[in-house]
Amino acid sequence: MTFFQWINQTLNSSRSLILFLIFAGFFFVRTTLLPLSHDDYAYAFIWDGVHGGNLEQMQFGSPEVETRQRVESLNDIFQSMESHYFTWGGRIFAHGLAQFFIWLGKPVFDVANTIMFIFLVLTIINLSNTWLKISRQALIWIFLSLFLFSAASLMSLFWLTGSCNYMWMSFFQLFFLTPYVKALRTGEAGNSILNFLLMILLGLAAGWSNEAGALATVCLTIFLVIMCKARGIFRIWMIAGLLSLVIGCAFMILAPGNFARLEFAHPNFHYTSAIFFEHLTNGFDRVVAADLIALIPMFIYFLQRKSSGLNMAEILMLAFTVTGLLVPTAMLFSPEFNLRVSIPSLTFILVASTSAILEMERQHLKLSLNLPKKFQRGISIALTSILFAYFVTFIYVDISIFNAARRQVRFIQRNAQADPIPMPRMPIRHRFEKVHGDRTAVPYLNFFAGINENPNFCLNMLVSQYYGVRHVVAADN
Repeated sequence: MTFFQWINQTLNSSRSLILFLIFAGFFFVRTTLLPLSHDDYAYAFIWDGVHGGNLEQMQFGSPEVETRQRVESLNDIFQSMESHYFTWGGRIFAHGLAQFFIWLGKPVFDVANTIMFIFLVLTIINLSNTWLKISRQALIWIFLSLFLFSAASLMSLFWLTGSCNYMWMSFFQLFFLTPYVKALRTGEAGNSILNFLLMILLGLAAGWSNEAGALATVCLTIFLVIMCKARGIFRIWMIAGLLSLVIGCAFMILAPGNFARLEFAHPNFHYTSAIFFEHLTNGFDRVVAADLIALIPMFIYFLQRKSSGLNMAEILMLAFTVTGLLVPTAMLFSPEFNLRVSIPSLTFILVASTSAILEMERQHLKLSLNLPKKFQRGISIALTSILFAYFVTFIYVDISIFNAARRQVRFIQRNAQADPIPMPRMPIRHRFEKVHGDRTAVPYLNFFAGINENPNFCLNMLVSQYYGVRHVVAADN
C-alpha cells in the first residue's frame, strides 16, 4: 500500500476529509499571517561565528564586523551551519531548514509547513493504529490538542524558525519510529538493503533534531528493539537505525557550539537544586499539564477496559506516554527550560491518546458522557459553536498582526534615509490577551520583529540589514 493510498483509506469518510481540510486550512492561514520575526532575521544571514554569530554575541565597532551576508545559495547554508555548529549550537539540520526557507521566501515555507503539519498528523494516526481508518473523534482530539493544549503552539507550529526546530523535528522523530511500531503491531518485519539504508538516514534525521526529543526517541527505540527481539521479529535494520539515531543525537548534543553558547549565557555554570525547582514550577508544570489533558482518552480507556493483561496496543500506549513525559523531564536538567518542547512531548502523548480512542471504538467502549442523546447533541452544538468562535478570533488577531507588520515594513521603506529610523509600537488593535495568552504573536511583538531601544541590539542590526537601511530603533512614544 502506498502512502497516498493510505491517506485515502485513512480519511475514509467525507466528514473526516472535510474536518481534515478545515483544520489544515486553519493551519495554513495562521502560518501565512505570521510575519518573519526574531531569530528568522538572524538566520536570513550566513552565520558569522568569527564575529560572535548573528544573535546576542554579535560584535560591533566597525562596518566589517557588523555586516552580515544574506544567504543566497545552498553553499551559503553549508558554510553558515558549519560556523553555527562550532560557535553556537548543534541543531544544524533544523536551522539549516530554517535558512533554506528564509532564502526561498516565506510563501514557500507557508505551503511546506502546512504539508509537514499534515504529514505529522497522519504519522500520529499511523503510529496509533497502523493502516487502520481514523475516526472523527480521534482527528478532532489531535487538532485540539496541538492547537489548544500545547504550551507554546504559536512558537512551535507557525513561527518559521520555531516550527523547523520543533514541529518538523517531531515529525522526523515519529516517522523514524514507524517501522518499529508497525513490526510490533503486525508481527512481521522486512529485511532488505533498502530498509537498512533508509533507517540510517531516518535515524540521523531523528537524532540530529532537538535535544530533549531526540533523547526520548533513543529511549523509546531501545525499548522497541528489545520488544522486537523478545517477539522474534528482530531485524538488522533495527540496530542500524538505533545506532544512527544515537550517533546523530551525540553529534548534536556534543557540538562545540553548545558549550560556547553555555559559557556565554551562563558563565561558570553549575547545576543546582534551585535551578531544578525553578524549571519544575516555571515550565515543566505547564508542559506536563498539557500532556495530562491530552491523555484524557487513555485514562478513560483504562478505566473501562475489562482484560487483566496488557495487549500490544496498550503496551505501546504506555511506552509513548512515558516517552512524551521524558521530554520535559530531560529539560529539568538543562540550563534553561524552553516551553517549545511541549510540541515534541505532546506528539508522543497524542500517539497514546489517539490509540486509546481507536481501541475504544474497536471494543465498543464509551468515550462520551452517559447522557440522553438530546443533551449530548446540545452539548456538542454548544462546544462546536464556542470552539468555532474561538478559532475565528485567532484569525482576527492574526490579520491585525499581519497588516501591522506590513505597515511597519512600508514605514521602514519610506524612511530609508533616516538614521536611525524610529519604529513605533506595533499597531495591533484587536487583542484577546486574556483568552489567547501566548497562542498569538501579540505578547512577542510589542515592537516590529522584536527590536528594542538599542540601535546596536543584534535584532535591530539584522532587521536594518535585511531591509537595506542604516539603523532601526524602537521608539516608545
